[in-house]
Amino acid sequence: MTRLVREHPAIDVETDAEGRLVAIRWNGRREAVEVCNRWRVEEAWWGRPILRDYFKVVGQRWLALVYLDRVNGAWRLERLYD
Repeated sequence: MTRLVREHPAIDVETDAEGRLVAIRWNGRREAVEVCNRWRVEEAWWGRPILRDYFKVVGQRWLALVYLDRVNGAWRLERLYD
């Protein structure tokens, strides 16, 4: 089962020396993660661009979909998988 997270809350991320995503902080918790898959979305939706780098990540407690909004530089949580 999957749960879409409303309003895509902001998250903090940690990266390694090469810039790879290695941990996520959200809702008072830190989770070390590995990236399973990644892709880029670039669209102009009704004149409002969507430029995102998506990452499906797995940790000890989470399987999640997060993204970097390349328009404003914010990291967001989009989906949690059960």
